[in-house]
Amino acid sequence: MKRLKKMKFNIKVAFIIAIFTLSMLLMITGILLYKGHEHLMMLHITDSQEVIHHFDMALRETAFWSIAVLLVVILISSLLIARALARPIQEMNNFALLLVQGKRNLHITYTIDDQIGQLGQSLLKLDETLETYELRRKEMTQDLAHEIRNPLASIKSYLSAFEDGVWTATPERLQACVEEIDRLILLVGELDTLNDINSPTFKVVKKEETIENLIEKAVIGIASELLEKDIQLELDLDSSIHAHVDELRLNQILHNIIKNAMYHVQREGLILIKLFKESNYFIILIQDNGVGMDLETSKKIFQRNYRGENLYPGSGIGMTITKKLVEAHGGTITVKSHENEGTTFYIKMPLST
Repeated sequence: MKRLKKMKFNIKVAFIIAIFTLSMLLMITGILLYKGHEHLMMLHITDSQEVIHHFDMALRETAFWSIAVLLVVILISSLLIARALARPIQEMNNFALLLVQGKRNLHITYTIDDQIGQLGQSLLKLDETLETYELRRKEMTQDLAHEIRNPLASIKSYLSAFEDGVWTATPERLQACVEEIDRLILLVGELDTLNDINSPTFKVVKKEETIENLIEKAVIGIASELLEKDIQLELDLDSSIHAHVDELRLNQILHNIIKNAMYHVQREGLILIKLFKESNYFIILIQDNGVGMDLETSKKIFQRNYRGENLYPGSGIGMTITKKLVEAHGGTITVKSHENEGTTFYIKMPLST
């Protein structure tokens, strides 16, 4: 469609130039014939020198009038062309000024696919990019306000109780304050991660890894918590699977899901992690026999700031981060769960990129 518009525009320009050139040729020829005829009609002699002299005068007058008319035509044409060029340029200038003033979701009426039109398209893309950045900034602000309210309110209530003498500063109550502060630290880290992921420059740093080794490393990192809750962990891993992944980000994915499973599972519960191939993909299955989730929670678990009753009590954006990191690898993540029947997460990623 763009090529067709550009072709039509070029044809119009070529047609106008051709008409202008033909008109000038006809005009000059007409003036030349008219002046030559005028001078020859003044002659009543047949002397060739006189004929040449008058013909020379006719040529000079023709040149004078041709140049005069040509200058007028060029002046008028220049004014028309300048006006035609100035209009879209002024539109682009006004568009840029509106962007500077903070206006967004603007429109450009100039649609011809030439250099000016391409400038307009670039400005429209800039408008979309700025709008996206502002939306993300607002989301980050909303996330921050939403997430810090509860832990700060809890810390304030604890400190007020200590100050008023209502509570004695026992180790348990001080530990509760420390846990709320830890929640704030976790929140800052997760918001920073989410901000990085949402950045257009974000990319995962992939290299070939043995997926079994990465899963085992992730499990070792939370082994003490599993022992503390007396949770049994079963691994069924295909050691032959190699894939290009970001080790740090995959560890983050596994950590978030396993922590969520640990919260679901009661003491002496079971978490199963399986790794297997499926066509050109590898699948990581993380299954628990915990309390499960209702249908609404399983549908909304990856939404920003959503907290179901049975979700791990984090910041509300941990699963959002998990989903985005999986997608950054070109993969997908799904969940199946029923209340009192446990939960299963399926992580599907390509073996190669």
